[in-house]
Amino acid sequence: MTTHLLLLIWLISLDGAVTEPVTSSAAGTDSLPLQKTQATLPSGTIRLWPGPQAFLQSQNQGPENLQISTSVQQVLEDKSGHLWIATGEEGVVFFDGRDYHSIRTENGLAGNSVRTIVQDAAGQVWMATNGGVSRRNANGFTNFTRENGLPDNEVLTLHIDSKGRLWAGTRSGLARFDQEAFTTLPMYQEPRKEKAVPIRTAIRNIYEDKSGHLWFGTEGYGLFKFDGKNLVNVVRPGC
Repeated sequence: MTTHLLLLIWLISLDGAVTEPVTSSAAGTDSLPLQKTQATLPSGTIRLWPGPQAFLQSQNQGPENLQISTSVQQVLEDKSGHLWIATGEEGVVFFDGRDYHSIRTENGLAGNSVRTIVQDAAGQVWMATNGGVSRRNANGFTNFTRENGLPDNEVLTLHIDSKGRLWAGTRSGLARFDQEAFTTLPMYQEPRKEKAVPIRTAIRNIYEDKSGHLWFGTEGYGLFKFDGKNLVNVVRPGC
């Protein structure tokens, strides 16, 4: 009798009552006892075990309980071949090739909603979270927030350019890391008005072209470009 057939246990009551639990003893299958029948059954009644899926459901073990996270934002393979998995609500999951390790705020992470993970030339891993930027190195975690120069603690993206500089796009603007702190770069809408004040906008995308120019995608203010000296709002020719 195959394993699948053994999962269907037929209990035929010869005397009209079932008195003891019956278990499956198929090789490679966990033994799951049937519950005792409390009521007397008519002679000839057939009872079927619903199988392991019903047992899991009875234990409230749906797919969301078996996954690393229902929202995976990014996966980074570091220089050692290990994986860093950014999740929408569960922090970072680190896979060392054998085991998965959960890293959350209680372990030193700035926030549990993680959008981007990058690694610099020194091997340090940087994480954009809803609570700031987290840096992980041999000394543990260091977190950077508005107190360290970020325009907003909600960080949406990170980018390391060809010169090794770290850029952070936040909910309220752009910042660059230098000398253990961030510097917010003022952004002005074009055409710039007299006595214009810097805008506050979400930076969702950062891209570097072959010339080393950086491009920043915003919400509501279009595209910005940094040529190494100036950060300007790109507008259509003739506007």
